[in-house]
Amino acid sequence: MRAVPNRDQIIPDRDTLTYTLENKKANQYRLFRFDNQGGIKACFVFLQMDENLNAVPASTLCLSQVVQSILLWSDRAFQSQSPLAVLGNGQTILRPEVADLIKAACAPELPAYSDCVSHVLRLFARMNKQRAVL
Repeated sequence: MRAVPNRDQIIPDRDTLTYTLENKKANQYRLFRFDNQGGIKACFVFLQMDENLNAVPASTLCLSQVVQSILLWSDRAFQSQSPLAVLGNGQTILRPEVADLIKAACAPELPAYSDCVSHVLRLFARMNKQRAVL
């Protein structure tokens, strides 16, 4: 991140953040900006290409970062299972249930942001409706 021009205009408190990420040996970090309704306005993805990330094909790394950037997931959301799946032919795809959740969450009639517990039920109902149509 030190080499990014004008990073002080993009990344608040950049020196502290850079120091923290280096000390934690973090190989990825996402910084979000939000609109007035709480929806994601922008996401900046920073990758430190270490031996772990270098072992991942670029297309898989890109898909993984896009999935993790399109919604504001918990930092533990994909610890037990990747949002991606590998087909028998070696092709990496988005897991169908993750794709369904993204599609449901991005419905234009839903709010851009909600911290209401009932919002989960609305998403679940939309996901089930999508599956029923198939």
